[in-house]
Amino acid sequence: MHVSKSAVLALLAGQLLILGACIGSQKSDANHKPVHPVRGQLLVGGKPAAGAFVFFVPVNEPSDPTDPRPRAEVAPDGSFNVSMYGEKDGAPIGEYIVTILWEGEGGIDRLKGQYADARKSSLRAVVKEGKNELPPFRLN
Repeated sequence: MHVSKSAVLALLAGQLLILGACIGSQKSDANHKPVHPVRGQLLVGGKPAAGAFVFFVPVNEPSDPTDPRPRAEVAPDGSFNVSMYGEKDGAPIGEYIVTILWEGEGGIDRLKGQYADARKSSLRAVVKEGKNELPPFRLN
């Protein structure tokens, strides 16, 4: 599956709009769900997937979500720290479907769309209270 650069940018822009709307509508941190630190690693073919974007989609997400999705950008060493309301603040307790967008040359998804759609991604994560160190996601 070919995912164009414009499609990736549109998805990211949509995520930012949701985040901005949620933050803009929040009068204080009291309206935020409690979050817990989440750290993970993404490797493809045994190598870090630097620059990939990881999104955590709640398994029971409502059809009209009001919260931003927890997300992260993969660092050069393959590690990532999840952010929801602020930088690297974590994610709420729960079960998540993990989606990944990793744009390559010419705007093509380097993972061929295999993990870009929450309805098709086989990746899962569970966030518990306290610090969360996820097992590495190792993709071929």
